[in-house]
Amino acid sequence: MSEQCPKILIVGDWDADGIIASAEMVYANEVAKAFPIKGNKCPTELRPASPRTMSEAFKGGCWDYVIILDIPFTQEVEASLDQLTASGCRPKIYYFDHHKITIEKSTYIEGKYSAVTFIGLSPTSVLVKVFLESIGVKLTPRLKDLVSSAAVLEGGGWLSRNNRSATEGMVKLAASISKAINQSKDPELWRKYVQWASSVLPFEVSVVPSARDYENLVSKGLEVSERSDKEIKEVATGLAMTAKAVGFLKLVDARGKWNKSGASALASALYKITRGTVALLVSKSDDTELLIIRSGHGEAMRIAEELFKQGVIEDLGGHENIASGRVRKGISDKELEDAIRKASLAAFRFSGQ
Repeated sequence: MSEQCPKILIVGDWDADGIIASAEMVYANEVAKAFPIKGNKCPTELRPASPRTMSEAFKGGCWDYVIILDIPFTQEVEASLDQLTASGCRPKIYYFDHHKITIEKSTYIEGKYSAVTFIGLSPTSVLVKVFLESIGVKLTPRLKDLVSSAAVLEGGGWLSRNNRSATEGMVKLAASISKAINQSKDPELWRKYVQWASSVLPFEVSVVPSARDYENLVSKGLEVSERSDKEIKEVATGLAMTAKAVGFLKLVDARGKWNKSGASALASALYKITRGTVALLVSKSDDTELLIIRSGHGEAMRIAEELFKQGVIEDLGGHENIASGRVRKGISDKELEDAIRKASLAAFRFSGQ
C-alpha cells in the first residue's frame, strides 16, 4: 500500500440507501478521518454501480481499500471481484449490505477475498451508521435524518425499528433523489448527491458553488421524480390490462414496451393496480431479459429462489417483497410460464396462503 496517500474506492448502489451509505463513508473518511484509516487525509474515489455494472466500476484502477455498499453479491459481482484480483490488485475489501443473497454468502466472501463483511436485515445505510457509531464516529444531523429516511423507504430490520425519526419532507426528498438518479443513471449527479449528503455545511449552503445551485439540485430530483411517477403510472395502467394469471400471480410481459431504468418501480406500480403478486418481464439494451417479482408478504423472494433452483433465472437479487433475476438464455416463453407457475405454487404453499 502507498505510504503517503492510500487509494480508497467507494462503490455504492444507485438508490437512496446506496447514496446515503456512500455519504456516510465519505464523511467517515474525509471529515471524521476515522475509517478505513484513522487520521487519513486523502479523498475517496466515488463510483456508482449495480451488480450488472460492477466490472465497469473496477475498470482503470487499483485501490488499497474498496468499500462496497448496498450491492447484492450476485454471480456478476463475484466475477468482477475475481477479475480485479486476477489483475494483481489486492485491496482490503469491506462489504456492507442487507440483501439476502449477500447475507447467505458472507462467510464465503470473507474466505475467498479476505474481506470484512457487515451484513444484516436493516437497510445498508443503517448498518453503516451502527458500525461507524461503534468506532466513535458521530454523524451530522443531516446524515442521521437521511439514514432514518432510508429506514422508512427500505423498511424492515431490527436496527431500524427505533431509528425512524425522519420528517415527511426528508423522506420525500430522499425518495425523489433516488428516483432522479435511477432515471438518469448519471454518475456525476450521483456523486453530487453523495457529496451534498456528506457535507457538514447547513442546508442553506451546499457543496455545489451556490445556494441557488443547491436548490436546483434538489428541485431537479423532485421534478424528475414527479415526471417519472406519472409516466410509470400511465404505462402500468396500460400493461395491467395485459396481465396473465400464471399460478398464484399475474405475469406481465413488457418486452418491447419498457426498456429504460425504473423497471422495479413499474413492477411496484403494477402490484398496486392488480392488488396481487406480479411478475414483470422486461428486455434490456444488451438483449438480456429480466424477471422482476413484486409481492406483499415475502412471496417474491421465495418465488425467485424457486426459479433459481430450477435454473430458469440467474444472478438472483432483491428483497423479500421485490426480487429479480436474469432469464437464462434459451428459455422459451412456455418454459418460463411453466416454471413461474410451479414456483408460485411452491412459494404460496410455503407461506400457508
